[in-house]
Amino acid sequence: MSNKDFLAKIPIFKDLSANDLEVLAGLWKQHPAAQGEVLFRKGDPGSSMFIIEEGIIEISVPDELQKKDIRVSVLHRGEFFGELSILDGLPRTAKASITEDARLIEMKRDDFIKFLLERPSVAILMVTEIGKRLRATNELVTSLASKNVNEEIDEQMSFGDRLADKIADFGGSWKFIITFAVLLASWIVLNSILLLFKPFDEYPFVFLNLVLALITAFQAPMIMMSQNRAQKKDRLRAELDYQVNVKSELMLQQMHAKVDELRAAELQLIQETLQVELALIRKRLEEMDVSSSVGQSS
Repeated sequence: MSNKDFLAKIPIFKDLSANDLEVLAGLWKQHPAAQGEVLFRKGDPGSSMFIIEEGIIEISVPDELQKKDIRVSVLHRGEFFGELSILDGLPRTAKASITEDARLIEMKRDDFIKFLLERPSVAILMVTEIGKRLRATNELVTSLASKNVNEEIDEQMSFGDRLADKIADFGGSWKFIITFAVLLASWIVLNSILLLFKPFDEYPFVFLNLVLALITAFQAPMIMMSQNRAQKKDRLRAELDYQVNVKSELMLQQMHAKVDELRAAELQLIQETLQVELALIRKRLEEMDVSSSVGQSS
């Protein structure tokens, strides 16, 4: 597959004309990539974008508290990364590692900016596409924030699933135990009273045993169905909790980094202020020495 075919599948480039894609494809260069290599780390200058022709790339962010990297995503053939760096030129926000021998193509930011300056219409198309992606992301975040896990699962449940849950709820309640005990006692008493006549279920209540066996046979799998669904809910909740915890941990790390930057800037300002004040004090002392020397000489 040519560079042009790859570019046509990237959202921010998909609306470009064939000629523009042809010119843009010429800006990409082969980038050697061996297993275990780190392409860039968080905080490194962002000056290029990559497309994966072969291999696997792992994107991760550092966990400063546990001194390890947290994997964010795994990218395969045909996927791209580092696109933000060619647009804003800001430092990298994550770490990119090669987990399998890969073949990459790379485009430098300077070449891409020159390409856009010569084609303002292309820049407008890309800005429009980026705006669409931002809107879609905002809508996704809004919808995820307003949805409840239990409600989402309940909407996907079939009639059989709902029936199994109701039976499981009823079978695990005091209402079922009391109702079942009353019916069982009534059955035994009724057949015992009619023993002198013609009971419909003579002692030792064979028909009652059959009914109990049927109830057990149907109730057990329904309860298991409900329990399996409850386990799926628990796994989903655990996964969501993990994602929230990871996001919170990353946000805390960013806050700590910002606080450290503020402290460093404050210390730098204090140091500069002290240096200025010390310089003024030295100047005044020198002026006082000069004045006293002049007074003594006179």
